[in-house]
Amino acid sequence: MELYKGRCKKEYTDHLIETLDDIFFFEDEPETKRDFLGILPKLYKEQYNPAYNNLVVMEDDKVKGAVGLYPIDATAAGRKLRIGGIGNVGVTRDCRGKGYMKECMNMCLDIMKEDGTDYSLLGGHRQRYAYFGYEQCGPEYDFRINMRNIRHCIGKDAKTTFTAREIKPEDTDLLAKTIELYNKGAYTIDRNPDNVYDILASWRSIPYAAFEGDEFKGYFVLQKFSNSIHEICPVNIEDTLNLIMCIMETANKDSVSFSVPMWDTEMSSYMVKYCDGWDVSHSEMINILNYANFIEAFLAVKANTVKLVEGSIVLLIHGYKKDERIEITVSGTDVKVTETDKPADVEVEHLEAIRLVSSLYSESRLALPAFAQSWFPVYFSTAGQDNV
Repeated sequence: MELYKGRCKKEYTDHLIETLDDIFFFEDEPETKRDFLGILPKLYKEQYNPAYNNLVVMEDDKVKGAVGLYPIDATAAGRKLRIGGIGNVGVTRDCRGKGYMKECMNMCLDIMKEDGTDYSLLGGHRQRYAYFGYEQCGPEYDFRINMRNIRHCIGKDAKTTFTAREIKPEDTDLLAKTIELYNKGAYTIDRNPDNVYDILASWRSIPYAAFEGDEFKGYFVLQKFSNSIHEICPVNIEDTLNLIMCIMETANKDSVSFSVPMWDTEMSSYMVKYCDGWDVSHSEMINILNYANFIEAFLAVKANTVKLVEGSIVLLIHGYKKDERIEITVSGTDVKVTETDKPADVEVEHLEAIRLVSSLYSESRLALPAFAQSWFPVYFSTAGQDNV
């Protein structure tokens, strides 16, 4: 048997995707059968090099195990970040137990350690991916709202004055407007005219533009098979309720839900007045490979959102990639994270370090000085359409 381990070759693209579809969706009923190209066009269209972006184990020219490693560029508080998105972690049914999943994951991690990746994100079972350095993090608000809430707030005859129009790939002007609105966020994934439609249409979603007459009032992204709004972006925050009613009318739903990153205090402050309720949850599982860059970027996002107590602290983090002894200094909205030789105030292992920095609860956070406890968790979360 000939064994190959490495990046999948371009000539195996169709075979790779067919194999992944079989691994993940072989039990689907014909009328609802899923496929990766339909679910995630932003990753599996040929123009995005899905073969090159998959680390595989092949037996005699047949893909038996694969893990997608999709490079993503992002900006947080003006700082550039490199992300490795992990997806389609799978092994064919006849090869389970051979360690192929572990080999593919480790190939991905080795690449990210070498190429300057700041952090990696994925979705999946927490304990399964803890072996590879991933932990749940990224607090966000999950809002729920229904027409009963709205009628109590603005009257029993409440009705939207907006109309929705599905955005198509050829709607270049509208797509440009979605990029402009999206880029107002404190943390954004790089989107451009060449890939924005495929991003908005991923996860079996439909993007819509909202109008009042001929005036563009915002956009939203609906999942086809749930009440979840993956993105909602009004031009003006005071139009949000009108936009939500437009969404309900478009989706023929009486209630909807959506998540809001903690740095978006404008939307959160608006929604608490009208929503049925809200929860706090984690948005993501991540592996931080460069704590200095990650902390500086997302603590800066937080410092530009809420007032942080000024101070300085040294952390010694035994990270997944390397040990990092870093000094974190906050002065007003100015955040600096630098390497240092100073004695550590707190020493922490990798998974607990992720929790300390960016999760809802951390035991080690309780050991920080009071001023530093106000810094964490940092304001990090990933919008639904940007997930892998």
